[in-house]
Amino acid sequence: MIPVVIPPKRTRASPWDISSLPPLPPLPPIPVDKDPVPPLDLALLHDLPSLELRARYLMDGFLMGMHRSPQKGFSVEFAEYRPYQLGDDLRRIDWRLYGRTDRMNVKQYEQETQLRVFLVLDTSASMAFASRPEAWLRKIDFARTMLAAVGLLALRQCDAFGLAVIGSDLDDYLKPKASKSHWQTALGRMDSMQTGGATGLAKGLSTLAELLPRRSLVVIASDFYEESVALNAALRRLRFDRQEIIAFHTLDPVEIDLSEDWNGTFIDSETGQKLILDAVAVRRGYVNRFQTFLSQTQTSFLDHAGDYSLLRTDGNPMTALGNYLGRRERLC
Repeated sequence: MIPVVIPPKRTRASPWDISSLPPLPPLPPIPVDKDPVPPLDLALLHDLPSLELRARYLMDGFLMGMHRSPQKGFSVEFAEYRPYQLGDDLRRIDWRLYGRTDRMNVKQYEQETQLRVFLVLDTSASMAFASRPEAWLRKIDFARTMLAAVGLLALRQCDAFGLAVIGSDLDDYLKPKASKSHWQTALGRMDSMQTGGATGLAKGLSTLAELLPRRSLVVIASDFYEESVALNAALRRLRFDRQEIIAFHTLDPVEIDLSEDWNGTFIDSETGQKLILDAVAVRRGYVNRFQTFLSQTQTSFLDHAGDYSLLRTDGNPMTALGNYLGRRERLC
């Protein structure tokens, strides 16, 4: 028998068949911003001649970084709606939005999202320290700048903000308002206050608690060189009155790591106590004790449902501003 060979059936190539096409070259890697925090020129911040300019520089850089960042979680815009709750006036439901989304939302007006923000500045003698005054701001100036920037953010959002200056007790108090002239007044008050004396932060916060309206947002800039028992008692009082608390723990880098090879007489700026020390010899023990102090301070605020940010005067404070806006949005 003669074998019959049946040729393979030809099929018409599909125009979508890409198996015969050469492989595509690999795509270049997508650049990823490893540091979502916007940059900050500390030398420029140090050299700016006024508190207002430093605050504006901080706020403008922070908002620019927010607009560039792909991360979500907080915004500088007001919420225009909130979900309907039993008892809300039916006339305030946006029925057109309900028709598009099948969800009932109530129009929320600006005054319903307004907060009262209180800026608390510690002016005790230890806040005057700067290990490199030619390069970094003093702690008090860094704290003033941070609080002034928070005040400017509050003004942008039409939040009423007040000021409390605490030295040995509550030394100055400014009632909350929401106006540019009020911000300028707060700047003048902060700029004119001199550092001096032993810390009375806990006592000042307890005095302030008598004046604060409930459900305010209290932003404290301090080095928190205060007895932990007294500080915790003041924080408990604030929390009992349903105040929201944010701590800006403002420190010079040398206070944290004792990186300078200093030796000689060290003088406590608040008590006048003198110690003869060799920084190299005591550095390890000092750093361990200071880390314990930082951990205890952070725990104090977290235990009272507060937020905590460590601010080094040689570092970028933008994350702390983000913490403020995140807490502010959760409250609204």
